Amino acid sequence: MDIKDKTESFNRSFESLEEFVDVISEQLQCPVTIEDANHDLLAYSTHDKQTDEARISTIIGRRVPEKVINRLWKEGIIPKLHQSEEPLIISSIPSIGLGNRAAIAIRKNQEVLGYIWLLEGEQKLNQASVDLLKIVAEKAKNQLLKQNIQRKKKEQNHQEFLWQLITGHLEDHREITSKLYRLGLPTSKSLAILLFSFNNLDTELSTKLLYVAKTTQKLQSLIQTIDDNHLIVLVATENQGSSNHILRTFVQTFKQQISERFSMKNVVTGIGYAYEDFKLIKNSYEEALRVVQLKKLYRDELMNSEYMHELGVFKYIDILKKAEAIHGVEKSAVIEQLKDYDRKNQTNLVETLEVILNKDGNVNEAAKKLHCHVNTLNYRMKRIQEITGISLKDPVQKLGLYLDLKLLNKSNEL
Repeated sequence: MDIKDKTESFNRSFESLEEFVDVISEQLQCPVTIEDANHDLLAYSTHDKQTDEARISTIIGRRVPEKVINRLWKEGIIPKLHQSEEPLIISSIPSIGLGNRAAIAIRKNQEVLGYIWLLEGEQKLNQASVDLLKIVAEKAKNQLLKQNIQRKKKEQNHQEFLWQLITGHLEDHREITSKLYRLGLPTSKSLAILLFSFNNLDTELSTKLLYVAKTTQKLQSLIQTIDDNHLIVLVATENQGSSNHILRTFVQTFKQQISERFSMKNVVTGIGYAYEDFKLIKNSYEEALRVVQLKKLYRDELMNSEYMHELGVFKYIDILKKAEAIHGVEKSAVIEQLKDYDRKNQTNLVETLEVILNKDGNVNEAAKKLHCHVNTLNYRMKRIQEITGISLKDPVQKLGLYLDLKLLNKSNEL
């Protein structure tokens, strides 16, 4: 049967995607799978003698395993599928259980709707197979467009629900649980909000971020939405007690993947606590948002902080700023003394003081940061204490100076 005759087999309507892939498999004599744009399994041929580990895992889990997705990105296979309308021949990758394959992206214009994968069977994949695959992908477009419309409507309902949660419009745990159930989302797990903030997000970058959030399997990502330059993700975690570590791992994996795949590096992240009482999801969002806001102001000091409890004294900045007394506090006499000394003597004692406080008195680390010898730093510290009369061994004075430098100098930015 030539390619024209094989093409005729697809010039009809199909009752389901399952019937469609079985016809592809019959014509090409090889196992076939179709997955959506997020690598969830949509359909697979059922009368196959040959298979491989990756296909078995995909069928059992109803989605492509994350290790397979990651490797396909690293090998440049998925980017090539995204960039080209042509089928791609893929050599086996035994380490992830992937046999020889051919694949093509199903697309409408520039939007990828899904993928068709052929696994080489008894009959070797050849140019005729590749040519037919391109025709089949065009036929599959209409099948996936219907599903894509349904998926987008479902996502819109999910996103509307997420906004109701994080804005406090839903405040009853039972009502929230009922809505989660109706939306097909878990009701017996702890839920938390993760926040990823970027300098500038356009439509293309937003699509890429949502793709990674949906395909990362380190954690159950339930709902994702974009708000200006923020990606907001509602996640579920099994164990509230160990959730902090699980959520941090998810965030680290996400940042690594968007860096490797899309060269997106300038991201500021915040993690809200996981709650079993769902009316507190609003708190989780506010926690994640506050972490992001403060990390943007104090990047060096808070670069490794993800949770509120890791912000240290910075989490009290709002309280201090809002207190009426703060507006009547004069500029720090100590800081002003040092500024005046620096101006007159061309020194940098204010910078020295801030660095030594940042390094918690560790003179070796502080000297590295200031690019000076330890003896030079010790001399500067001695001069600071002589000029101002403060003691850099007194924890109360050190905390006060730290706040003077961090809070009062930046209070107008909060």
